[in-house]
Amino acid sequence: MPKITVHNTDTGEVKEFKVGYGANLRKGAVFNDVVLYKGMAAQFNCRGMGMCGTCLIEVEPLENVNGHSLIEKIHRLGPNQKLGCRAKVYGDITIKAAIKDL
Repeated sequence: MPKITVHNTDTGEVKEFKVGYGANLRKGAVFNDVVLYKGMAAQFNCRGMGMCGTCLIEVEPLENVNGHSLIEKIHRLGPNQKLGCRAKVYGDITIKAAIKDL
């Protein structure tokens, strides 16, 4: 089971949790009470549809998640960035969360 280490840039908290191989990162974070959102985006987001872009994260190493989806290309994300709702986890990763606010 891949281990995810989350560094929340908004609160400074560091949390760890595990998900199944190929699991959706946002769903795993919600299940483990880990916040990927910054500020009011925690309440006002698209609930994992990929439309708002507020679950923006920076991933290390990038090879342990899937490639950019069409929605992520539309949002014009950087090379080490993903949307938490579009990320599938295939190995241990470290992420920076709570990057983008409304």
